[in-house]
Amino acid sequence: MQNRAQSEAPEQRPVQHAESTGQPASAAQNKVVDQAIEQLAEIAALSSSVKQAYINQLNLAGKIATAEWQLTGRSLIIAAALVVCFGTGITLFWGSILLLLGYLLFQLSGSLLITASALVVLQFVLLIWCWRSLSYVLSQAGFSKTWQQLRLLFSTQHSANKQQEDQQC
Repeated sequence: MQNRAQSEAPEQRPVQHAESTGQPASAAQNKVVDQAIEQLAEIAALSSSVKQAYINQLNLAGKIATAEWQLTGRSLIIAAALVVCFGTGITLFWGSILLLLGYLLFQLSGSLLITASALVVLQFVLLIWCWRSLSYVLSQAGFSKTWQQLRLLFSTQHSANKQQEDQQC
């Protein structure tokens, strides 16, 4: 068996306070405080830099939205003018073709019902083609770049994913 005095923990020395040690502890404490203040100043400068970067990116997104709005307005005006001009020209041209085809079909078949049916089918095919062309032109008007910039601005997950993709490449 062990002696109880031997199994106890050794006596601990009393903690000395900074006043009793003198200058070296005070200088070390001042150094730590100075480093903390420098780090806080650096954090403040970085946060200001991040804030300015977000403000710049938001301004760029606004400029992109303005430019896309102007381009969309111009596209819609041009599309409307082209639809009117093109429609007028095509109507005259198509009317002439239908008259010629109607006359030829009536001469070949001698039936007014066959001639009218063929002309209605041709007219329907032309209308479908016009509708698809108009929908394509109108699909070009939009704010895709603005939405992309706003998603980039407000989505940190997107930027983290993009950074990971860039690192993989």
